[in-house]
Amino acid sequence: MAEAKPFQVQFQPIGKRIAAAPDVSLFAAARESGLDLASACGGEGSCGQCRVVVLSGQTTPPNPDEEFILSDLERQQGERLACCTFARSDLTIHVPRESLITGQRLQIGSNLRQIAPDPMVRAYAVTMTPPTLEDIRPDFTRLLDALAEAHGLSGLVADTAVLRTLPAILRDSSWQVTAFVRGSEVVGVVAGEKRPLGFAVDLGTTKIAAYLVDLATGEDLASAGAPNPQIGYGEDVISRLNHVSRHPEGGRVLASKVHETLSELLAELVAQAGVAAEQVADACIVGNTAMTHLLLQLPVRQLATAPYVAAVGTSVSVSAAELSLPMAPGARVYIPPCIGGFVGADHVAMILACDLDEGNKTSLGVDIGTNTEIAMRKPGLSFLTSASCASGPAFEGAHISDGMRAASGAIEKVRITATGVELTTIDDAPAVGLCGSGIVDATAELYRSGLINQRGRFDKENGRVGNGRFGAEFCLVPASKSGSNRDVLITQKDVNEIQLAKGAIHAGLQILLETTGTPPEEVEEVIIAGAFGSFLNVQSAIAMGLFPELPRAQYRQVGNAAVIGAKWMLISRQARQRAEKIAQNTTYNELTTYPKFGRKFALGMLFPE
Repeated sequence: MAEAKPFQVQFQPIGKRIAAAPDVSLFAAARESGLDLASACGGEGSCGQCRVVVLSGQTTPPNPDEEFILSDLERQQGERLACCTFARSDLTIHVPRESLITGQRLQIGSNLRQIAPDPMVRAYAVTMTPPTLEDIRPDFTRLLDALAEAHGLSGLVADTAVLRTLPAILRDSSWQVTAFVRGSEVVGVVAGEKRPLGFAVDLGTTKIAAYLVDLATGEDLASAGAPNPQIGYGEDVISRLNHVSRHPEGGRVLASKVHETLSELLAELVAQAGVAAEQVADACIVGNTAMTHLLLQLPVRQLATAPYVAAVGTSVSVSAAELSLPMAPGARVYIPPCIGGFVGADHVAMILACDLDEGNKTSLGVDIGTNTEIAMRKPGLSFLTSASCASGPAFEGAHISDGMRAASGAIEKVRITATGVELTTIDDAPAVGLCGSGIVDATAELYRSGLINQRGRFDKENGRVGNGRFGAEFCLVPASKSGSNRDVLITQKDVNEIQLAKGAIHAGLQILLETTGTPPEEVEEVIIAGAFGSFLNVQSAIAMGLFPELPRAQYRQVGNAAVIGAKWMLISRQARQRAEKIAQNTTYNELTTYPKFGRKFALGMLFPE
């Protein structure tokens, strides 16, 4: 009798793909592949820690253990225990953070400069006299009078959400409070004398990075990151937009997933800093056009098809309560303007934080991710030029046979020598797959070692090249030394996926140079931004032709510039003004309409001579 064919299971948001035989539980299959799910009972179905959510595909029905541990509502929402669940088709599984023993490495920091704070929200401390039978002024009137007397403020108003909280706060604080004021509006009142705080977020397609900031000083109080939970509905933005178009409740579901994660991140930051959520009085969230549309539940049908038109391109300000964020009752969230197509607020934030709008060099800013955005600054021009490349999720490990996101056991550095392979993994754990930087390193090393040719084809005559189920392949780590008891491979298909990604970026850079009349030797600086760019080996990227030949350029890796730009706009009025000007003064180039795009893309897929 023939052995049953295994099913392909995607574990999101960690980005790990495994083969699961029909008679092996998802828990056991994940563990065998090096993905450790939490389990106090060792996979016996009694502790309930290995909870996962089935997003698509067919499984065995819940067994009595699951029916006992999981509620009817939880099962209806797709929750399962991985140790009790067996695949009956290819599956997409969401793994909550609490179900993972080892988390994903999330780059949230940067090495960019700081700016002087000039926040939208300011704090005013007052001491008030309590009411008496002779003085029965309403609570809000009493507060307004105190603010006018102590600080000369007048004409202030407040939302009903603030007014609902006011009486209890005044009495619990013995009438000593701090009012947070934005323009002419009181957005929150807290007991005692406290500074207002802000929440800065980079809402990436794959990752979310966040800071809690003291608005008065600009000081970072806490930082945290999380995978974008929408990834279970599509690794790229078009897949998510199509999901919304196909499912009536799709927009609400994807928005609620992000709202929930943002709320959890904010609670985590507040706990880290030891402050009250009511002190968080302002927020700035940046993301590409699709991410901000999904966040706000804006229509996306027109964004998913050519010519990719946004519902709104100007900046947007919404109440924090609309996004379910636990902040001061009158707090608002600022979302900067977008530039065009999928070039959104995160690109504006990157340009701002890298000072590309004010620089005096011929500079390229490259934010590498699922979508790669490029901006070019050339002295003498009154505008910037930008473009977006659909580089795909290959640099995040997706569509790579042993690809994964940057988690424990992911290979991040590779060196192929005459006698073997030298590599580095995250946490120095046994290798279970390759993250983006490892994929770039491995590809560059395969080419440098002559194992693949200029067209990216393996040299099958080379004794180090094997032949597997999917054609030519190279073994980076044998099963005996891996953390999954399987060979960790890079295949011909993997190389092709990387060629597609690098071809798009290479073509985008070349087209921006041509449209601005800039010879390659005039480029003085290349700023590499983004989480992936933080760990990228620049020499490997140049060797494999990710960037065109730029003989005079200095390369600078700046980390997550978008979240720094968000922080700047959170703490500085001037930074918001600059952001508005950046959006107005940046010319967007739609690469697919460029006459030579197809040829440049094809040439960009080749490895340099």
